[in-house]
Amino acid sequence: MPGAGRSESAAVRAIGAIVALIAVVGYLIFGWSFTGSENTIPAAIGIIVAVSAIGWTLYSRL
Repeated sequence: MPGAGRSESAAVRAIGAIVALIAVVGYLIFGWSFTGSENTIPAAIGIIVAVSAIGWTLYSRL
């Protein structure tokens, strides 16, 4: 069942940890807000991560 368990891929876990670290550091140090549209850097990071996740999912299913 999709979404039922954790990923076994070390690469996916590492990317997730890096993205989470960037989000926390950006929020605490730079004051990034991930709820508004005034900050383009957090939005760009979110878009890149979302596109990468979709691409990885499509690649792994083929």
